[in-house]
Amino acid sequence: MPLDIYTLFVCELYVLGFLSIILIFAWVGGQYDRVLGCTTLALVLTLAAVFLSSMRSAGFHFLPVVIGNVMLLFAYGNLLNAFRIFCGKPIGISWMGGGLLWATLCLFPEFYDSQPKRVLVVCLLCIIFTGALIRLLWRVRASLTVTFWPAQFLLWVHLLFHVTRIFLDDAVASPVHGAIGGSSFSVYVILESILFVIGLTFTILAMVNERAQVAHKLASMHDPLTSVWNRRALFEQADKVVLRSSRPSQPFIYSAILFDLDHFKTINDRYGHQQGDQVLIDFCQVVQSVLPEGGHFARLGGEEFAAILPGNEDQAQLICERIRLATQISQPNDVRYTVSIGFATALEPGQPFPALLALADEALYRAKASGRNCIERYRVQERPLRESVMT
Repeated sequence: MPLDIYTLFVCELYVLGFLSIILIFAWVGGQYDRVLGCTTLALVLTLAAVFLSSMRSAGFHFLPVVIGNVMLLFAYGNLLNAFRIFCGKPIGISWMGGGLLWATLCLFPEFYDSQPKRVLVVCLLCIIFTGALIRLLWRVRASLTVTFWPAQFLLWVHLLFHVTRIFLDDAVASPVHGAIGGSSFSVYVILESILFVIGLTFTILAMVNERAQVAHKLASMHDPLTSVWNRRALFEQADKVVLRSSRPSQPFIYSAILFDLDHFKTINDRYGHQQGDQVLIDFCQVVQSVLPEGGHFARLGGEEFAAILPGNEDQAQLICERIRLATQISQPNDVRYTVSIGFATALEPGQPFPALLALADEALYRAKASGRNCIERYRVQERPLRESVMT
């Protein structure tokens, strides 16, 4: 049974109108997210362009051919804006190129009165815009672990449809007096556009939602003051390190390190909490500049920090000494400060990180008891200092 072009046209208007309303509410609910805003504008422009195309049945030619297609190409441009904003790129004026080119071509009667030429140009412009969307999406694939491939698939199908249309659409006006007034291929154009608009709308909503979830997760795993990892992030990473260290094929040794800034309360009391915050930020920068590849660093709270490093005792001792010396010579705003460090190295593959961190804490206690601004490693044969003090 052939598809009825009138029914499809009404369905397209309904779908575009309904999705426009959904995106308006999503845009407002998303605190006026610019990606959703540009997508909403693209849908509204598409709705207006499709509505103008119905005026062909009333004998109009200029409004559907010129204004309608310019609005359609501006809709593509706003989709390009949405993807550029999503990728963190400036908008610019390239989004207007398609519409302005179409308006310019319509000034020439050879183009304005030739439906085959109009179909060819609109297909080429759709291919160019869709290719640009695919390219932008590819650049941010690392941040879209869930929605990247569905979005790519949808865009590639849309691009290939317009490539196919160039060869299959004869661009001969249909003798049927209808709302679209196009060729016999217009039925498939309307059907594909309905499916594309539905798929793209919900894909963009899913992309924005995934990006928001990633941003919230990153925020929950970073210290708001220093921007380094917090305890939760470090322990999650430590689980991966411990799992890797327990592999029989490629076992490796790792160390847990604890840092404590010496007399930090005195710095706050003497210079103020704002300067104390600068000291914390400076220490994080010092550690990150020294920390080797594969090392991970976090703020546990207050002036306490921790790290996990691949390597044996000697390698960990070397890194700790470099951090201690770099901290000693670093003087943010002429404020001198030092750090006490304790570390412990795993004695067997798969040793749990919390237990190793507790041993590093014992070593840190020795460092602070030994006069601070020094490094202590945990030694199994030693009697815990806290126990000896109690005795």
